[in-house]
Amino acid sequence: MRRLDFRPLKKLRNPGRHLRALARWPERIVGQLPDAGLLAGETFWNFKIPVFSKLVEGRYATDEARRACLAALFAAAEAVERSERRPAGCRVAVLVTTPQLFDSEVTLFLNEDYFAGFRPMIRTERTPYDGGWVEGAPANPVELAGVLPPAPDGLEFLGGTRLTQMDDQWGEEPVVRTNWVWAFPRR
Repeated sequence: MRRLDFRPLKKLRNPGRHLRALARWPERIVGQLPDAGLLAGETFWNFKIPVFSKLVEGRYATDEARRACLAALFAAAEAVERSERRPAGCRVAVLVTTPQLFDSEVTLFLNEDYFAGFRPMIRTERTPYDGGWVEGAPANPVELAGVLPPAPDGLEFLGGTRLTQMDDQWGEEPVVRTNWVWAFPRR
């Protein structure tokens, strides 16, 4: 179950129970795959990681919980990739956002051009807008070294994009996040 943190100062009770529920998610994801009728005209279909936000981000999150989150995402993607119910002609990918792992998901890309927009950047680019800017740059995979579990066979690590966003209304500190991409080949 996905839940935002409305009480950030309160510690999450019984994190082990939440981690066990997260470990069972890959078994259930295949039953949630849409049929061809639901996918008609769609460019993607995603499954967000089913956790409390404070389990994987914030002051009470641990590297063990983050590693379990990534392992569950990899296992869910592998379950979808190996399933007979997997839609034909799609690419199964894992999109991970750090440090906000709550935003992470397993995605079925039904349009390869749309998937191309998620591929990591190869050079730094800044885009200004009224009152701020957004800058994308290639990310260093060393950032994941402490929490990265082994990926399943065939799930290729494509890299990451470090996004920095500055908006005059937010104050003087920019917001920084990194988007990481793993994908199975399109089939």
